[in-house]
Amino acid sequence: MSRVLGHPIATVLIVVGVLMAGSSAAAQSAQPRRTSSDIQAQIQKSAELQRQALQILADPERAERLIGNAYANLQSAMSAMVINASGQKSPDPLLKLNESRMREALTQLQHASDTLRAAVHQRQEGKPPEYFDVVRNHVEQALRLTSGVFVL
Repeated sequence: MSRVLGHPIATVLIVVGVLMAGSSAAAQSAQPRRTSSDIQAQIQKSAELQRQALQILADPERAERLIGNAYANLQSAMSAMVINASGQKSPDPLLKLNESRMREALTQLQHASDTLRAAVHQRQEGKPPEYFDVVRNHVEQALRLTSGVFVL
């Protein structure tokens, strides 16, 4: 080990590695934790976007964008909820239930988005898209699940 530390390049590399590791840890701890109300607001935003998508299913491109945004909001909220729970001394009794609901809602939103993307493709090919009931069902299920998530 003394031979390695005696070599100037090895010493520089070790110092750089230690500094990079320290700055990475500092950057992670510098990120503010999101509060329960922040997370709940993001869940509510996702639910609102899902409601809006249900209103405009006749426009598959816009509906797909809304569903994509709803998905992103819900996924971000779930990640923040799990990260916050990992730092708590006492476990959140609703965490597993909420996480399960959110994962299922994300799956439903992904199915709706995939169906809408196929409908847009069918429309471009001049075929009548048959998607309305399928997408409505997926989004309604996602909305029910999302509406049942309450962060403590």
